[in-house]
Amino acid sequence: MNTDTQESPTSNHQSWQLLTFLFALANFLEVAVVAHFVLFTPAFLLAIGFGKSEIDAWTGPISSLAFLFGVWFVPFWGVFADRYGRKPLVLRSHYVEMIAMALAAISNHIWLYLIARALTGLALGNTGLMYASLTEAAPKNRVALALGLVNASAPLGALVGGLLGGWLVSEFGVHALFGVDAAICLITAVILTAFYRETFTPRPTPPVSTMLGDALRAVIHSPVAVTIFVVSFISSSAFFVAYPYLPVRVGELVGERAAPAMIGLTQGLAGVTTLLGSALWGALADRAGHRRLLAALMTLMPLLWLPIFFAQDMTALTVGWVLLNAVSPSVSSLMYTIISLNVPAEKRGSVLSMIYLPMNLAFIVGPFAASLIARSLEVRDVFLVSAGLALIALVIFVGNVGRTREK
Repeated sequence: MNTDTQESPTSNHQSWQLLTFLFALANFLEVAVVAHFVLFTPAFLLAIGFGKSEIDAWTGPISSLAFLFGVWFVPFWGVFADRYGRKPLVLRSHYVEMIAMALAAISNHIWLYLIARALTGLALGNTGLMYASLTEAAPKNRVALALGLVNASAPLGALVGGLLGGWLVSEFGVHALFGVDAAICLITAVILTAFYRETFTPRPTPPVSTMLGDALRAVIHSPVAVTIFVVSFISSSAFFVAYPYLPVRVGELVGERAAPAMIGLTQGLAGVTTLLGSALWGALADRAGHRRLLAALMTLMPLLWLPIFFAQDMTALTVGWVLLNAVSPSVSSLMYTIISLNVPAEKRGSVLSMIYLPMNLAFIVGPFAASLIARSLEVRDVFLVSAGLALIALVIFVGNVGRTREK
């Protein structure tokens, strides 16, 4: 066990290989399950009797609800982990998701479903805690491997979750899907409860308000963090303007009855290209340079949104979405890498604990904006707005690239 582990108040007396497997499995199942809330919200609204105009109006705000409710708690989870240990905070996410899925499974009206969606906001913030635990448990020459395996489980979860979710909705209905999801969340939580071991030694800490203030100041006073956080927010907004309305657009093209299976297939194929793209761009990053590669991929993003906007059949839409997902997740990964490598060591923990905050905020703003676009224009116009936002993110990054180097 390395020195960092011994100095930490939280340590894991188990093999790093087992811990990597547990976290990769949990991440795989969580991504497979939670994505269903976005992918099949239009199917749920249709099942409870909503019409086309109501689905267009409600889909965006519903997608934002979890983040609107939960984003305020994100800065606290890292602080609470320092006080009470990481395991309780990691388990919190999976038990909360189980309750939310169970409520969705029995929802026959919009209000109980809204409560279920809002509850998932309390599950945010567990990925960074898992990364911190793996960083301490694994030997230094195996940390990148451990984190890479956990990261790779996400697109696999999207692949399996999309395909199986579409099939379950087509055959048994959306309520049955959420019931299965609740059972999977419970199984995940029980596995982590039983096999994730952590020894936590309480130590004196400042008041929570002081710790939170220190974390916020670490971000604000770092030009690297501020620059990447702003670019990440706009880039993520481009994605989340469109993502909740992909299922709605699929329904327009193939009809509501065939939509669930096609949504699952489209998202499943996107999971494959995400995995392949992550491997390709990750291999090129060190050779090409993180900033140079990030600028190149961000240049592609506005162009990749356009075929999706112009798509008039399911084949064109699927090809566009699959190609986009070969690039988009790697844009975020490269941003996080730049922060990790350039933020001073004394600020790194505080900054990384908030690294998903811009994305969480984007998942509030993007879908709300998309709902206004879908109601006043057409659903497909959200993809054109995404292209514009991606272009703005590129301009800001290129214009401020010098601020992403620690001086």
